[in-house]
Amino acid sequence: MIWTAVSTFIGKTIGWRRAAIVIAVLALAIGLYGFHVLDKRAAVAAAKEGLVSRVELAAAEAELKVLKDRAAALEAANFQFQRQLQEAEALQTLQAQELEDYESTVGVVVDRALFERLRNR
Repeated sequence: MIWTAVSTFIGKTIGWRRAAIVIAVLALAIGLYGFHVLDKRAAVAAAKEGLVSRVELAAAEAELKVLKDRAAALEAANFQFQRQLQEAEALQTLQAQELEDYESTVGVVVDRALFERLRNR
C-alpha cells in the first residue's frame, strides 16, 4: 500500500530516471560520509599511536640520560676512591717503614713486670 503510493508519487512528479539518479547520489553521499568517518577514526588512532611513541621515546631518552649521568658519577667516585686508597697504602707503607726504623734504633724492651704494672693502671 505504501509502496504503491510512493511509486505513483515518483512516477507522476519527478520520474523514475530522476528518482534513480537522486537515490544514486544519496547512496554515494552516504558512502562518502561513511568513508570519511572511518578514515577520521583511523587518522585519530594513528595520531594517538604517534604521540604515544614519541612520549615513550622521550621517556626512554630521559632515562638513558639519567643512567649515563649516574654512571659518570659512579666512575668519578670510583676514581676518587682509588686515589684515596693509593694515598692510604702509601701512608701505611711509610708508617711501617718509620716504625721499623724506630724499632731498629731503640734497644729497650719492656719486661714482663713493667708491662703488667702499666696494664694495671
